[in-house]
Amino acid sequence: MEQLLIGFTDRAKGAVIREIVAKGGFTDAELCSSGEEILRYAGRYGGGLVICGYKVGNMVYSEIREMLLPQFGMLVLLSRTQAAWVEEEAGLFFLVLPVQKPDLLRTVHVVLELGRKNGDMVLSPGKTERQIEDKLLIERAKLLLMNRYQVSEEDAHRFLQRRSMNRGMKMVQTAQEILKEGGQDG
Repeated sequence: MEQLLIGFTDRAKGAVIREIVAKGGFTDAELCSSGEEILRYAGRYGGGLVICGYKVGNMVYSEIREMLLPQFGMLVLLSRTQAAWVEEEAGLFFLVLPVQKPDLLRTVHVVLELGRKNGDMVLSPGKTERQIEDKLLIERAKLLLMNRYQVSEEDAHRFLQRRSMNRGMKMVQTAQEILKEGGQDG
């Protein structure tokens, strides 16, 4: 079961995020106001995604990440100042605030899909494993562009398309190139 855990010290901020993801189809999201609460809920579920701020209660996101089950991804919503302090690592994704609602929802979908890919993923009918891997690479490159340049998912997609056409490359090759440039080898 994929569970969303939303962690913000200020429960009102967490409630806003929960409302956004609920409108995007994720109606079963737990709201937490401390890192300990996130870890307690995570212990009840087999995997999912934690969406949190830089600090939740008395714990920083990296402390929560260290103790979190590996079946959970983490999406951290940061201010521009906080974004300068963080380091990227596998299973950890960042969005700089303010973020558009569609971009937040798209990122949640992508992170959950990446989590499925890293676990026991069932192939959709008519899709090969290669096609799914290619799609995930493109989505990871778009996330990198969205975070680095503060652009929407649509703008990141257009950038990938334009760069691919200008270089005469397939979009997945361009995505691989961008991930290598960004230090996230695909």
